Amino acid sequence: MTEKMDDDRLKALLSQEISSALTYDDTELSQKRSRALEYYRGVMADTPAMVGRSSVVSKDVADTIGWMLPGIIRVFTASDQMAIYEPEKPGDEEFAKQATDYVNYVFMKDNPGYRNMWDATHDSLLLANGIVKHWWDDKEECEYTEHSGMTEEQIAILQSEQDVEIVAQKPGEPQIILVPGPTGQMMEMPLPTYDVKIKRVTSAGRLKIECINPEDFLINREAKCIEDTRFTAHRQDATRSDLIEMGFDRELIENLPIDRFSSIRQEALSRDESASVFFNNVGDDSMLEVELFECYVKADIDGDGVAETVRAFYAGAQGTGELLDWEVWEDDGPFSDIPCEPIPHRWDARSVADDTDDIQRVKTVITRQFLDNTYWVNNPMTAAEENSVVNPDTLRSPRFGATVYFKKGSVPPQPLPVPYIGDKALLALQHFDQVREMRTGVSRSTMALDPEALQNQTATASQNQKDSAYSQIELIARNQAELGWRRVFQQILKLIVKHQDRPRTI
Repeated sequence: MTEKMDDDRLKALLSQEISSALTYDDTELSQKRSRALEYYRGVMADTPAMVGRSSVVSKDVADTIGWMLPGIIRVFTASDQMAIYEPEKPGDEEFAKQATDYVNYVFMKDNPGYRNMWDATHDSLLLANGIVKHWWDDKEECEYTEHSGMTEEQIAILQSEQDVEIVAQKPGEPQIILVPGPTGQMMEMPLPTYDVKIKRVTSAGRLKIECINPEDFLINREAKCIEDTRFTAHRQDATRSDLIEMGFDRELIENLPIDRFSSIRQEALSRDESASVFFNNVGDDSMLEVELFECYVKADIDGDGVAETVRAFYAGAQGTGELLDWEVWEDDGPFSDIPCEPIPHRWDARSVADDTDDIQRVKTVITRQFLDNTYWVNNPMTAAEENSVVNPDTLRSPRFGATVYFKKGSVPPQPLPVPYIGDKALLALQHFDQVREMRTGVSRSTMALDPEALQNQTATASQNQKDSAYSQIELIARNQAELGWRRVFQQILKLIVKHQDRPRTI
């Protein structure tokens, strides 16, 4: 019989899984994501410009994604319902309607729905997989208010309200009231009052949705889909203060090694040109950051030979970190991925950047050559006999209206002819635009940028051309909907049904 897993064995298992997932991410995914981010910004370290020559960059990756995004976003925002739940059996119609209205409200209103959708779609097109995290946050959200001059009767009314607690109370200024005296005349009487601080629980827990950075998501190398994978994790930097607030043991947290090279991940540097390496060794000890892994791993905890899903928090670098806490996880994994072009039998997909980065590289080189050639034709070099020109600086730095003096009997300076190859370069650029069109569907005609492209075409031929191009965009939207957003909204409904313990009116 298999032995039950103790903390030491689970810690060793997590260290091994994290190390393996990081190696997979660093060797196969990180470099591809970094290059895509740099190409999107127009930074091409692998195609350096020659000194003194054109350094222009063709931004095909950014242009293609920029044209695709509006069409895809329109698919998901054409109505006020991003997802619709269908009844499965008779009698489910009313529940399906309420689920549709409520879940769409939770996605778009309770959470930054449009921002999450935009970020996930953008990550999908540029980095192949957008990562959406969805979980039930059972942390109470409280509102504190202070009230002065409250009578005992008013305090009793406040305490009778649900989710209201008085956390502090002190005597206030007495309130003077008039009451009938023994002789029937009105007399003043002080009424005691209190200054109170009230805690009102505005939410006992709610569903949260967040699009996380793809480089912060870890998955085991053998994974084929995110639903049934053996190991997933969310990597993040958390301060020691944050970890203590989360309820972890203070002594353990204060002895954790800090992440001294916070934000050194290559994707962060590629995403933001102003980013720099932050050495995490300045500030109060409580604010120093520790690398935290929120892990979901399958392991046989109870020794019955069947693996359970375990959620564990592991802090510090693998091999030297500590297991902070763990529990058997009864919900599904909190991660969903939004793929661009899924590859059969692989978790990581292809992106628009994968389809266009080679085209951007070639077009950048050809465009630079085209501009260099144009510069040379417009400003040709000059051939002159040695010591034949009296003022040679005029040849080196020509200016309008200048006069070149050459010695009598010498050959006058002559411009060296430079063949113009701009027309051939433009043909090459048009060829690679056609290659990009075949791969992605993006072209001048479908973008309605070239009115001449519609001339000499019938309306049917023009519509067929647009339909062919749009079908590729629609396929990406269908992949994202069926293989990504479907799971997101399935998990949202499951979490709400399982964890929301009171009715809510919206």
